[in-house]
Amino acid sequence: MVQRMLMTMVTHITHSRSARACLLLATVASALKPTYPRRAFLGTSAVTAATIAQTSNAASKTGLLNIDGVEGNPLLTVEINKRPPIPKFVRAELQQDFAVCLMRNSYNVVDGLDFVAMDAFQKRFFLARQDEWEPYYSKARQQLGRPPNQGELTDPLYFDFISFAQYKVINEFLRAPKQAFEELVTAEGDTTVVIRNATSVENAKLADEHSKRVGDAALDFVLSKFSNLPPTTGVLAPQPMSPAELAANVNKLCVLIAVLGFSVDASATLVGSALRCEFVAPANYWGLKVLAGSPLSRQPLLNDFGAKIVGAYLARCGFFAARSLEFTPVAYAHVFKLKV
Repeated sequence: MVQRMLMTMVTHITHSRSARACLLLATVASALKPTYPRRAFLGTSAVTAATIAQTSNAASKTGLLNIDGVEGNPLLTVEINKRPPIPKFVRAELQQDFAVCLMRNSYNVVDGLDFVAMDAFQKRFFLARQDEWEPYYSKARQQLGRPPNQGELTDPLYFDFISFAQYKVINEFLRAPKQAFEELVTAEGDTTVVIRNATSVENAKLADEHSKRVGDAALDFVLSKFSNLPPTTGVLAPQPMSPAELAANVNKLCVLIAVLGFSVDASATLVGSALRCEFVAPANYWGLKVLAGSPLSRQPLLNDFGAKIVGAYLARCGFFAARSLEFTPVAYAHVFKLKV
């Protein structure tokens, strides 16, 4: 119950540059994951948060942040200006508990994989949000006539932004994963040393393992949420089945994901040996498109939550599938090449 209350507080924190907002963010950040003894105090460093707040306040007062990019960071400004426009199509409102599930588990899995100190991750996530927020806010007002509802994960315009920012930062640390590091554990500045060993996930497999664990957690959430549905609309528990039966159940799974507000509509169809899962007007359309980029610029880890959930279901049914991503003006499709 306490973690649920704290998570609600986190989703209502705005992108204010006040020291109070920064301190609140740092204090409740650790509620996004289970508490481990060596990380009981993780994320509550007032010094770090206050320093960030002072820097951000100074930038705000002197006009160092502009509406088209980030002054003093020309590479980021160029990157921002090359991004696709924010979609204008109408999107559904996400269910709060589902949106929290996706964001929280994406954070928890980073923690569990031990490739970055989580106090360093939280600091970088905060700074990235500050850098990205002003341009996104401005473009939303210009292109859509309204800004994102700050801190509200149920608002797809905000969820699109914050899930993108989270995965952008995860990818930054995935490019240079740590084998050993110090992590802050107390208010007095005490640290502990974390060392990955032979039982840890290999660097080259970190992105895939992150995607798998988030997909498993999100699939469990969806199946539990709709466990009392009749067989005509409910999803069969993962089990061996024919490709046709698999497609029928994945179609129902996609519909349930849409019911949770992730998209306006969703479907799955079997085309030869490929399973095509389409999400219409999804909550993460813009962020996923930015992260996916071109084949040469695609990030190793995407916020493709629908694909993660479907992929987890396929694996539990004994199917292994490489997947590709296709965009249309109002939707995207994950295409799974099925292999038993």
